[in-house]
Amino acid sequence: MFTQVRSSNRRVSPVEGQDHKFVMKVVYLVLEPQYQNALSEAAKSLNKLNGPIGIDLNGYLIEELRDSTNFSDFKSDISEADVFIGSLIFIEDLAQKVVEAVQPYRDKLKAAVVFPSMPEVMRLNKLGSFSMAQLGQSKSIIGDFMKKRKESGVREQSRLKPNLFKLHIQWVEQL
Repeated sequence: MFTQVRSSNRRVSPVEGQDHKFVMKVVYLVLEPQYQNALSEAAKSLNKLNGPIGIDLNGYLIEELRDSTNFSDFKSDISEADVFIGSLIFIEDLAQKVVEAVQPYRDKLKAAVVFPSMPEVMRLNKLGSFSMAQLGQSKSIIGDFMKKRKESGVREQSRLKPNLFKLHIQWVEQL
């Protein structure tokens, strides 16, 4: 069985006394601990710079959401987050929990970046005006663009065929 770990053990906050103009609150959810280490070290490095932006990082492993206390903490952290990062969320019941927790706050987030995951979780992606909320739906900007390109191509082909046919006949007649 999965070993339960409190997510508070993986929180990275700016050091007291640093003069950050803005502290960005980031919540991440990953499959394996090695990803956590990379994100934690990156946040610590940025915080040590004492630059204009500090990072307040809260991390979770996907399996930890099975524990009601961890799931409650996750929802609370998401409600205050500026950025959500998720990766490799392919377990259906946990994917539904992620959507349940993140969807109500998605519009408030400055960014939600979710990569290789189930479609319902990928729909949470948002970065500026880019959104994947329409992923898999028949009415989408990308789908409409592709349909127009295809229709345009068919019209172009129908206009070209008579001209090509005439050129071919002219070429045969010259032989």
